[in-house]
Amino acid sequence: MACRGALALYAVVPAGEARVLDGRGRGLRCVGRGPVAVLAGPAAGPLAGLRGAALRHDRAVGLALALCSSVVPLRLGTLARDEGQIARLLAANVGLLCAELGRLRGRVEMGLKARLALPALVLPPGLERVRRLAPQPEDRRESLATAGGAPVLVAAYLVRRQDIDAFWSALDELRRERPDVPLVGSGPWAAYSFCQVALRAPAAGPDLAKARGKEGSAWAPCTL
Repeated sequence: MACRGALALYAVVPAGEARVLDGRGRGLRCVGRGPVAVLAGPAAGPLAGLRGAALRHDRAVGLALALCSSVVPLRLGTLARDEGQIARLLAANVGLLCAELGRLRGRVEMGLKARLALPALVLPPGLERVRRLAPQPEDRRESLATAGGAPVLVAAYLVRRQDIDAFWSALDELRRERPDVPLVGSGPWAAYSFCQVALRAPAAGPDLAKARGKEGSAWAPCTL
């Protein structure tokens, strides 16, 4: 349960670009401190439920991604009591957040799922065209999962915004070359899979809140 009057925190963006987000959605506002700002809004009430809160969170993060050059997505359910607490959070993490915004500037996450053939589990050769768009190993997340008893490659790639069309073109070529490999692409998304910051909470909050995979950066001292 959230504190009465709490604010939901959606994403961190460069302060110089925050103004374009103010008033874009119901209750959305930006709270800045120095070079960084948080996109926030009224926390969803109990009647909204988890699904309603998730939809609102996704819309807010998507808006930030569309209008800002860099976005650090925050975990669903990240809450603060008021704007003052947000400002203190930013002050405690300004260096870390500036570095993360710089790392993610101009880049987005693209997703891929491909069903692999048994028993060889050979990755499609055309996948290299996708990988070249994220040449550094730390800009790729690739793992094997199971769906319907068949192995599935589940992947995410951190690519430059100008390479989004190239990503879709690479998938189209892969489909033409390997029509026997069902695959689905997705994106662009905020870089949830690549956001691995550990936010230092203000003195009144817990000592540390760590990012957890797809959930993004975590800090929710107002959650009860």
